[in-house]
Amino acid sequence: MTRFAVSVRDLAVQYGRRLVFQDISFDIGTGQSLGVIGPNGSGKTTLLRALAGCLVPKSGDVRIGGLTPRDALARTGVAYFAGDATLPGSVRASRWGSLGNGDEVTPDKRPIRALSRGTRQLLGLRTVLGRHPLGLIVLDEPWEALDPDAARWLSTTLETKRDRGAALVLSSHRLHDLAGFCDSYLFLLPHHARLVHAHDISPTSPVTAAQLAEVFDKLRGGVMSLRAVS
Repeated sequence: MTRFAVSVRDLAVQYGRRLVFQDISFDIGTGQSLGVIGPNGSGKTTLLRALAGCLVPKSGDVRIGGLTPRDALARTGVAYFAGDATLPGSVRASRWGSLGNGDEVTPDKRPIRALSRGTRQLLGLRTVLGRHPLGLIVLDEPWEALDPDAARWLSTTLETKRDRGAALVLSSHRLHDLAGFCDSYLFLLPHHARLVHAHDISPTSPVTAAQLAEVFDKLRGGVMSLRAVS
């Protein structure tokens, strides 16, 4: 029997009168990864915040290892990072970096807000990914602002975490970072979503960024029949 690290059922989120999305359901097994793809405003960040327990959905259910997101954050290894929105600008970089596994990520004693964007991004990622063990990793645009060395470090680190059993949920506009890495892809469209497994996109070889872009364009145009998330 497949063990699911994350189970989402009939999830809907609404801000005021605006429905962000509805009827989203999916499962992620241990050691599996889900890529979340969609245009700005489609609800990628909102979905990841719901998984991390940062907001209460209008309806539906999220379970992480059988627990609610807030219980999972307190009792299991869950890492969530969404760039500057999840970094305290007034805290010293060296202090924040030590909150991972206790090791010093950086000796820099400047406030986080004084660092360059790429340095802030890397600091946050190294801190949250330095915790162990991790059962679930939720990252919103993690490759944003990283230089080539840092981007390579991130991809390698995520592969290692996944191989050790962590489930990954990653959103990115950089399709080449998600391509060939994820077991399935959730395409967010206006008010709904489509879940596509990697082997349905490319049965015999790794998924490419061009293939992801093609699937996304066809789904937006309504000319591709794929299993709706329900």
